[in-house]
Amino acid sequence: MNVHISLNIILDSISHYKYELHIDLPSDITFRRIALLPREMNASKPDCLYVCRLSEAMRLKKEVTDFYCMCLRDRIRDERETNELLSGLIVINQNMELEQLFSELQDTFVCINDWYEDMQSAIITQRSMQDIISMSEPIIGNFISVSDSALSLLAYTKNISTDDPTSLFLIENGYHSEQIIKKFKKYNKFNIWMNSNGPVISTDRKISKYIVINQVFKFNEIYFTHVVMMCNHREMTAGLLDLFNHLICVLSYYIRRNWEEKKDFDHVYNSLVVDLMQRKINDRDVIVERAKIVGVNPDEEYVVLLLSGGDKSNSIFPGLMAQDMFRMLTNIRLVYYNCRLLLFLHHASVADFIEEQDILGRLDSYFAENNVFCGVSDIFRDLLELPEAYRQAELSLNECYSSGQRGVIFARDKQKWCNIALFDTYYASCLLNKSEQIEMLWQKSKYGKILLELYDIDIEKNTNNLEVLHTYLMNERRATETANCLHMHRNNVIYRISRIEEMLQISLDDKTTRLNLMMSFQMMKYCSAAQQRVIPGKEE
Repeated sequence: MNVHISLNIILDSISHYKYELHIDLPSDITFRRIALLPREMNASKPDCLYVCRLSEAMRLKKEVTDFYCMCLRDRIRDERETNELLSGLIVINQNMELEQLFSELQDTFVCINDWYEDMQSAIITQRSMQDIISMSEPIIGNFISVSDSALSLLAYTKNISTDDPTSLFLIENGYHSEQIIKKFKKYNKFNIWMNSNGPVISTDRKISKYIVINQVFKFNEIYFTHVVMMCNHREMTAGLLDLFNHLICVLSYYIRRNWEEKKDFDHVYNSLVVDLMQRKINDRDVIVERAKIVGVNPDEEYVVLLLSGGDKSNSIFPGLMAQDMFRMLTNIRLVYYNCRLLLFLHHASVADFIEEQDILGRLDSYFAENNVFCGVSDIFRDLLELPEAYRQAELSLNECYSSGQRGVIFARDKQKWCNIALFDTYYASCLLNKSEQIEMLWQKSKYGKILLELYDIDIEKNTNNLEVLHTYLMNERRATETANCLHMHRNNVIYRISRIEEMLQISLDDKTTRLNLMMSFQMMKYCSAAQQRVIPGKEE
């Protein structure tokens, strides 16, 4: 089936000729074919552009008025050329053969139809987005780039040059610089793109010295793919915009299919997670902006769940497992990172959400059925801590799987055994791991944060809560012995411990909490982050 070719595209193809346009613009007129004007015409075909001499068109216009025609002027202008007879005509004022004009227009139709068919074939045969962009180079003639939700490069016109610094950085590095992302934010570009349902033409030249046309694809209000055309070789015209829209029309099928296929396993913010894991970005403003683009609220809480099969021969395929979990728990986000499936959960209150939805219980049933183990990180509130959270989940998963034991979930008053290993459960044994990252792991852990926070409170309020807590634990929660060591009254110790539990939102009745706090105190003695702090029990 032939593609609809707009009048604007036709006018661009004859722009090197002098012509008269007797059709009102702007116009949404399109044509699917071209033909020589017949001598007799009972009824016109509205999707056909006819080609003839002006005198022939004027003769037929007396009988049939509703047709469009490209005409060569073959007569001297006179009073018989009325608006009624010229309506719908494009008159070429050029000394040339009719066959040459028809051949040029036919070449335009064939070229664009072949391009459109090639793009459709690329989708059917599952060729890449880069193939679609490459085959568009000779048709559109301008530099085009396609980026994902984290503004990382997916495809671009490799044979069309550009001198734009933003595009050159994108080509060289595969992603936009933090400086250009700050510019996007400064000039409110993200909001403009997200709030538009069609192409956004930028003529302000604040980001680029050229006119730029942007088309953002979003699904479920999540920024997914961004197509940019820079008018650096071919000037902006209505015909060029129509060609760009043809490309967008084809890409929309490709991108929608990509969304449907990938969303269950390789979510749109995969590149953001990768950049955070590899510490490619550390500017908080940039992280906040990129998180918002992909639907992650930077003010929420986060937790990482890392999956691994038990007996490899019996474990479910990762792709199928991802699809099953997405159908089971739509709020869990899935990313395939470092050849492992990572579940990234974010919510205003992760702990409450997990408990209310019984997420761990539902996942446990599935994991047990499919011989899958899962490591779970501490809850964290800073996206920069994602690498440490990943490491927490990885260590707890390794401890659980290598020891052949199951993790422990504490849900209110009951204890529940499952294939899920919480870092909180394996905290002490994980910290005994002598890795180079162990200090950072401790600093970003819940119990590391608790002690460092308590120390900062002591400094600010001139208290000794850290010392009281440490002494209380060292004396196995015996208030009298603690009071003797600190030269305090026993009742005062009980009151102070109660306030500390309330302040830190912990319960010292929990033996795991006590064990992890004692391990954290030991880490605090020797970690460089705490070297300048007054640590209870630290040797001078």
